[in-house]
Amino acid sequence: MQFSKLDSVINEFPPDMQIPTRHLTEWIMENQGISREDFTELKLALQDLTVAQSHTEEKVQNLAEGQERLSEAQERTEQSLQRLEKAQECTEQSLQRLEKAQECTEQSLQRLEKAQERTEQSLQRLEKAQERTEQKVQRLAEGQERLSEAQERTDQSLQRLAESQERTERTMADQIAALGSRWGIYNEVTFRSTIRGLLEHMEDISVEEGFYGGRQVDVIIRNGEHIMLEITSRMNSKDIDKIYRSADDYRDKTGTDPKLMVATTYIPPSVMRKIMGLERPIDLFTYDSEE
Repeated sequence: MQFSKLDSVINEFPPDMQIPTRHLTEWIMENQGISREDFTELKLALQDLTVAQSHTEEKVQNLAEGQERLSEAQERTEQSLQRLEKAQECTEQSLQRLEKAQECTEQSLQRLEKAQERTEQSLQRLEKAQERTEQKVQRLAEGQERLSEAQERTDQSLQRLAESQERTERTMADQIAALGSRWGIYNEVTFRSTIRGLLEHMEDISVEEGFYGGRQVDVIIRNGEHIMLEITSRMNSKDIDKIYRSADDYRDKTGTDPKLMVATTYIPPSVMRKIMGLERPIDLFTYDSEE
């Protein structure tokens, strides 16, 4: 009975103290003749054990608290690791996207390099074409310069021809006027024959006689120019119509529009005004009584 009470008391001890306490109790029960001093020492030993147990419990408590803190820290570490894993996964995905973008960039660069190469080749062809164009332009400029010089020489030749033509016309007018003044143009047939013979002996001039507009006319051809010459002692309005009909007929038959010229000793003022107002000009050679 006394042992049962003691056993229930021992059961209240911490688990790691129950076994040593039972051994000690059994020893005491076996050795009933223990002295007070021994018991006092035993009591002190038990007190030391109790203090040690208290320290142990504190340590265990501290260990438990430390374990809890470690658990919390471990949980935070695991959470951090999870976040790091997610971040790593995101990083890897970003790297994959970067790798794909890098691949696309490299492909684009390759295409750009090929396009650049084609552009350089096109530029080379353009440079060669430009060089050929410049050479052609240079040749054209030189040809233009030669043409300009030739045109200038042609203009000068035409100017000399025009001056020669003017001198020839004045010479013809002077000769016709002189002949008409000398002979009075009393015989138009004789005068016409004389004029034809005179002109035929002049260089680059020929005289042709033809039937145009229903009448006989004389045509002077000089340097490709056709001149229809009308010789009469007196000019009237009907003569203008006759000259026009002959000129139109000559143009229809030969394809050349002749220049019109009249040599006469007298033109009435009314006829002169009519001739001056004509759209188709008629060159006149007449005697001026005031000279």
